[in-house]
Amino acid sequence: MIITHVRVGGYTTTMGGDALGIGLLRWHHDGAGLEVLDTTPTSSPSFLAAGLDGVLYATDEVGRIEAFRPGPRLTLQPLGGQPTSGGFPCHVSVTRDRLFVSNYLDGSIDVFSLTVDGRVDLLIQTLPSEGSGPNPVQQGPHAHSTLVRGSTLQSADLGADRVHVHALTHGQLVRTASVALPPGTGPRDLIALAGRTILLGELDGGLFALDERGRITATGSVSNDWLEGDHAAGFAIDTAGRFGYTGLRGSNRIAVFRAADLSPVATVSSGGDWPRHLCVINAGDTGDVLLVANQLSSTVAAFGLDPNTGIPFPLGSPVNVASPTFLLPVI
Repeated sequence: MIITHVRVGGYTTTMGGDALGIGLLRWHHDGAGLEVLDTTPTSSPSFLAAGLDGVLYATDEVGRIEAFRPGPRLTLQPLGGQPTSGGFPCHVSVTRDRLFVSNYLDGSIDVFSLTVDGRVDLLIQTLPSEGSGPNPVQQGPHAHSTLVRGSTLQSADLGADRVHVHALTHGQLVRTASVALPPGTGPRDLIALAGRTILLGELDGGLFALDERGRITATGSVSNDWLEGDHAAGFAIDTAGRFGYTGLRGSNRIAVFRAADLSPVATVSSGGDWPRHLCVINAGDTGDVLLVANQLSSTVAAFGLDPNTGIPFPLGSPVNVASPTFLLPVI
């Protein structure tokens, strides 16, 4: 499917940023590159996820989850939201009738029910976590992401160096396993690829392939030259499923790895400061395009991808987008 529009989450003044809400970008396939369109005002929509009928969910790290219904010309109409039980909600996964929110501050996962029109309804469960790690940012549990795989939900706890596995039973979570990762991994992002779950370690750049029970089946790394102070963030796979990409905040690079064996390929400049998130879009005849949200330079950079090596190359100059933290292609 050819992608033309991408929504942008960002930090507003409530989280020390300059964004005004949820932005909208258009990719021009004629070579004109990215165009910045409208913004829907809302507080610090740092993570975005789409549900049924295109209803959009945004985490507000101040402590809420908000919902929006798409309208004419890709406008967004607020549907309201709910407060989360824990602080700094940073990720949301969506099913037909449930919303799973990761609360970074205390490591808990909130389960909300959804109404038939996609509104966020009742908080029906909060699943706590515990544990810590050797890194100074791992003084306690920090839930960072979840991934729904059929009747199973996996969750990454950055603070506890663990991946938790849950059964989805009657709309609620029952924890069935807790898999320990090497100390200092900092589990951050989860993505489904070819029947496996691929986990990204924020604090060491480690990659782990997991089966549905959370068991580690393969390991790798995003880079051969991981630098002190780097923090990996964001996960994207090319449309052929051959190469993966992540941002290295600190050294401001994009790391490329092979999806098949999780081996590093290369690193290139991210085209800005603090690459917080990225996504791959199918640009039709021009091939895949990698978009990178550089949070601290307030820019989004576009890259073409070499079809043989997967290595990104710049496409024009980055566009100005205030404090971007997330990129979501509009399907």
